[in-house]
Amino acid sequence: MIKLKGLTAEGLNGFMDEGTEFLGELRFRDTLRIDGHLKGKIVSDNTLIVGESGHVEADIDCGVVSIRGTVLGRVHGRQRIELLAGSKVQATLVSPKLVIEDGAFFQGDCEMVPAGKLTPVATAPRP
Repeated sequence: MIKLKGLTAEGLNGFMDEGTEFLGELRFRDTLRIDGHLKGKIVSDNTLIVGESGHVEADIDCGVVSIRGTVLGRVHGRQRIELLAGSKVQATLVSPKLVIEDGAFFQGDCEMVPAGKLTPVATAPRP
């Protein structure tokens, strides 16, 4: 069973496993974990998890962004951004709350924005 910061496998509704590649715009509801490669744009009001083997080059706009893998680009975390131990992040971070664990690598810019100043994103409708 996967467990990451209090989240179990049952809490995930989407998963991109290692060996998976995606190019384009990804929109989702609930919680998505990426352990593969993604290049493009990610949009959600909810939680994005970039796992240990995840490699993301994207403009990310999500409620919560939790990173343990590699992220390049721009990251908007409407509630918070977490850079966990082992993460490698080269990005511009925009969020009201930023958590950086010991062992995380961060290079880039950070803009702390009061909660509520970022407008919510429109998520894709359920099929």
